[in-house]
Amino acid sequence: NLPLNMIGVKKVHGGSLEDTRLIAGVAFKKTFSYAGFEMQPKQYEKPSIVLLNIELELKSERDNAEIRIDSVEEYQEVVDAEWTILYEKLQKIVDSGAKVVLSKLPIGDVATQFFADRDVFCAGRVQDADLKRTMK
Repeated sequence: NLPLNMIGVKKVHGGSLEDTRLIAGVAFKKTFSYAGFEMQPKQYEKPSIVLLNIELELKSERDNAEIRIDSVEEYQEVVDAEWTILYEKLQKIVDSGAKVVLSKLPIGDVATQFFADRDVFCAGRVQDADLKRTMK
């Protein structure tokens, strides 16, 4: 007895009715992906899942603040800090034991490669309805 709101139907262009299958788990359409996506595992048994509503991209750190700098050295410190912040976020996610990372917002190429190197699947721009089904 599965509640109707827990059933998702995904239409894939180019497929036929004979290609239809029931997935015992969560499936979602392939989202936008960067290099490294192909290296990620595509199937897990009972994985730990992290659901995010944040961007995992360098630009997201840059967009959150305004700073004034007077030298190249200060600029380099800012750039280094942005990379450090991103890598700390990514490492905390990996340290949590998660094997699947899903976000409503974009996951950039650096994060995708970071996760792929650690056998963690990630997808950004996942539809809200799919995230809600995954939560349950």
